[in-house]
Amino acid sequence: MEKIKVKKSGKVVIQRNKYTIEHREKARKYYIMGLNLHEISKLLDDCPVRTLEKWQQAEKWTDLKQPESIKKKALELSEAGKSYNEIAKILEISRTTVWRYLIEAKESRNS
Repeated sequence: MEKIKVKKSGKVVIQRNKYTIEHREKARKYYIMGLNLHEISKLLDDCPVRTLEKWQQAEKWTDLKQPESIKKKALELSEAGKSYNEIAKILEISRTTVWRYLIEAKESRNS
C-alpha cells in the first residue's frame, strides 16, 4: 500500500512499497502450491495483485505449475550430468521428487 507524505515544503510525495526477493520467492511458492493471486496478496500483507501479476508474467510462473515441463527439465539436467542434489536445487523440488521423475521418464522410454 502506498503511503502519502507531506514534506515541510508542502509537496505531496507518494512513497511506494519496496518488495524484496524474499517476497517474490514466497509469492512464487504460494502460486505453485495452488493459491490464486488474490489469496497470495492477502498472505503478503496486501501486496497489490497487479504487482503479483507483473512478477507472474516476468518469471513465467504458469510454466512452473506444469509438472510435465518440470519432468522434462529434470531429465535434461540429468542427461547433462547433473546430480540429484543439483537438479533438486535448480528446480526447487525435493531430491526424492527428482528421483521419482527420472524413474518415470526411464520407464516411459522403455515402454
